[in-house]
Amino acid sequence: MYKSIDRISLIDIHLTLPETHTKRYQSLQPAMTFYQIICLVTLAFGNVYATGAIAQNQPLTENFSISRNVIITRVSDGDSLRSGKLRIRLFGIDAPEKKQQCTSANGTKWACGETAQKALEALVANAPYLQCDLIDTDRYGRAVMRCFAGKTDLGAALVRAGLALAYRQYSSIYSDDEDSAKTAKLGMWAGVFTEPWAWRRSQ
Repeated sequence: MYKSIDRISLIDIHLTLPETHTKRYQSLQPAMTFYQIICLVTLAFGNVYATGAIAQNQPLTENFSISRNVIITRVSDGDSLRSGKLRIRLFGIDAPEKKQQCTSANGTKWACGETAQKALEALVANAPYLQCDLIDTDRYGRAVMRCFAGKTDLGAALVRAGLALAYRQYSSIYSDDEDSAKTAKLGMWAGVFTEPWAWRRSQ
């Protein structure tokens, strides 16, 4: 879905670009929105680095980072949000899908997907804005971001509550949080569940 990358410092929306790109985009920056800048950087760098990596049969390692305050306008599910036109996928986690159900310890079904979405809504509601770092973009064109509500890492909070899994295929950053939730039998770990990625494949 998305790839891990190295990160180059960027504050607010001032891009650190090669000199040839800097002159080209300098006059455009003041009028660009955060959403437009993500699209611009993706287009500018995506083909260059992807072509080289594909030719050498290597993963992409050269990339960029954007750090920005983001006002959330919608929580789509347990790991996806929107800020106006900007679609955000939380980095490093996979939450149950909105329609997905899990089984509790006593065998009853519960709406773990909806519960994860509500938990994310509550985390977002506690902050006037999120501080988000762009990690990558996924195949659906979403910005893959690590987001904080104040000092709270949204991904870590959801995984620690047992309402999302560490997406170890892409990052091990939340592995300890998942192990903690599993040991304490919190959220989905209190019963039986299907991993979100496996559930999606079954639909």
